[in-house]
Amino acid sequence: MPASPKQRIELCEEAFKGIKGVEVSDWEIRQRGKSYSYLTMQRLKSKYPDYQILFLMGTDMLSSFDRWKNPLEILKVATPLLCVRGGEGASKNASANEFKLKFGVEIKTLSYEGNRLSSTDVKIEKLFLSDVSNLVGSGVNRLIDRYSLYNYGEISQFAVKSLSYERIEHTKHVIRLAIRYAKLFNCNLEKTVLASFLHDIAKYLKEDDYPQFVPPKGVPHQVMHQYLGAFVAENVLGVKDRQVLNAIKYHTSARPKMSLLSKIIFTADMLEESRTYEGVEEIRRLSFTDFDKAFVLSMKRSLDYVYERGCKVYPLTLKAYNYYKGDKYGF
Repeated sequence: MPASPKQRIELCEEAFKGIKGVEVSDWEIRQRGKSYSYLTMQRLKSKYPDYQILFLMGTDMLSSFDRWKNPLEILKVATPLLCVRGGEGASKNASANEFKLKFGVEIKTLSYEGNRLSSTDVKIEKLFLSDVSNLVGSGVNRLIDRYSLYNYGEISQFAVKSLSYERIEHTKHVIRLAIRYAKLFNCNLEKTVLASFLHDIAKYLKEDDYPQFVPPKGVPHQVMHQYLGAFVAENVLGVKDRQVLNAIKYHTSARPKMSLLSKIIFTADMLEESRTYEGVEEIRRLSFTDFDKAFVLSMKRSLDYVYERGCKVYPLTLKAYNYYKGDKYGF
């Protein structure tokens, strides 16, 4: 599914083909092992000593710059250049000011008007076998399809057939947010993508079509799909990773003693960007600074929703909420 070094070079060459003054370098790939930006910047400065080296990054990269390998070494030889996408003005100003306070360096900015896009967005689209020619160009899209990159093959085909358009859009949002949490809290990225991709895989499947599936007793309809989803993921789609299966299995109900991965999938499902219930924006913002509290608040919101609708509360969710809130949170 991921691109090999050789394929990445080919994709870059196709993307920048015909653009005057652009050269695709394979220097980092030829070094083998981990690729650190500070080494690349030092190499460019030694090769072009009379040139100003500009280091282009987006606002997301800027906010995590202090966690990079030897960031000060980059600033010794290169000038940071922030690419500001449309609609990121406020985020840009906050990030640039924080960067200057932390590193004592003024950032140059480059305005960009066009699609608000990231490589993550492209890869998420390809998970669902979408044509991304309008995002990366037809040549790059053809190469991605030729090498079957950024999708799970038969698993992706199953998902596209099983989910509605609205559910696919929801799943894309969940994947996007789950990836942000995984990067921020050092959770396995591959497992995070797979679990978030499959969390609602059984939303429209029928239990009768899987006679070997035996759900726990007393499961209400609104959470049945999590158990069927874990069953289908393991027995039909061949997923064997227990952490991934449990993240699918409890993404709606939660349970005590969840792994970080399971917490991430539950919280991303509750807080993804298309959710509009009262208070969601506050919990969403909180999740990036106090994830555990946001996780508990998400469970509370889930319980409140059930109470408001006059439905029967699933005991496992109540048990999970009481387990996690403990005496720490006053609600």
